[in-house]
Amino acid sequence: MINAGQNRILAWEGCLNARDLGGYPTADGRQTVWGAIVRSDYPGRLSPVGRRALIDYGVRMIVDLRLPHELEEHPHPFGKVSNHGIAHAHRPFVRPGVPPPANLSDLSLLESYIGMVDRFQDCIAEIIRTIAIAPEGGVLVHCAIGRDRTGVTCGLLLELAGVDRDTIGLDYAMSEECLVQEQLDFLENGPGDREEREKVILNHVANPEVMIGVLEHLDQRYGGTGDYLAAGGVADRELERLRQRLLG
Repeated sequence: MINAGQNRILAWEGCLNARDLGGYPTADGRQTVWGAIVRSDYPGRLSPVGRRALIDYGVRMIVDLRLPHELEEHPHPFGKVSNHGIAHAHRPFVRPGVPPPANLSDLSLLESYIGMVDRFQDCIAEIIRTIAIAPEGGVLVHCAIGRDRTGVTCGLLLELAGVDRDTIGLDYAMSEECLVQEQLDFLENGPGDREEREKVILNHVANPEVMIGVLEHLDQRYGGTGDYLAAGGVADRELERLRQRLLG
């Protein structure tokens, strides 16, 4: 059973960044539900024990935010029909075929995220719709490392639930702690020379202010997260259903 005493960081053997969005207080005095929405890195890394832990946790739909070529190169372990009872929805966060900005390497993490939410509003809205109308049970949202595309998606979800922005920022920044080993591996073995890799890491620190900045941008340009998603095609009833999923 899932309860409020559990650890937020999930010990799913093989995944580095699996976390539950439950237990966060909201502005109206409630709390996000444990087990309703979970975030993680690519679950293809899971060991057999880790896969069993995911199933036993109550996940009944997985929303995969990766691009088609990522899915082709690293197929989803729950993508085929079997007896595990988990649906798989492929909903790319970035529209396939759209090249990244020419100056991507010069952008800060916040600038990169703002560029994505502005360019791919329809894609993000479809992700939120998919989560809203998912079948009963837990929903797992993931990309490759569970920080950027997953981080923005979960930031929007927590904002819709009424969680305060300082808490949303801290939830996002928790990826920095979870992905320490991933960063060390990149520093030692990644492409380019070490100085370039060090610059990449320094320019892409997942601090709370990054996610707070994304939400402030949505306020300033769109009137808020709800209006942003509504303009992207999410119906009012779907936003309400999402809040019910998050809050019980």
